[in-house]
Amino acid sequence: MAIILGTRLVKDTETYNDYAIGITLPIQISNTAFNQSFTTIEQLSSNIKNLLLTKRGERLMHPDFGSGLQEILFEPETDEIETKIEEAIIGSMGKWLPYVNIEQIDIDTSDSLKDANTVNVSLTFSIAGASELNTVTFNVSAG
Repeated sequence: MAIILGTRLVKDTETYNDYAIGITLPIQISNTAFNQSFTTIEQLSSNIKNLLLTKRGERLMHPDFGSGLQEILFEPETDEIETKIEEAIIGSMGKWLPYVNIEQIDIDTSDSLKDANTVNVSLTFSIAGASELNTVTFNVSAG
């Protein structure tokens, strides 16, 4: 039988500045623990990276979790690669992070990146009900 340990309301206010919400990506150890996030936006940026850089089937007990971006990079190169990447991002975010509004997706597929089987993605987003825009940038690599 499950035991409910209780919940704590954590808000991005000075009162809760010392409460960690989660860990940041990339995972790094500082002092004695993983680097932690202390704001909702910082944690949401890590959650977005985690979702979009996870291959489908990679996460145990959640075979649909992830975006499939790496698989797109293995497909033959066409003019539609940016559209496929955008659709994969929008679909994954809509399913797993529906409270995030995607404002803009910038995809860099320059020749030097194509040679390395990599694309750079910059995602501008806001949290539902908030007007503040934030950006998370990351590289997607086929390797």
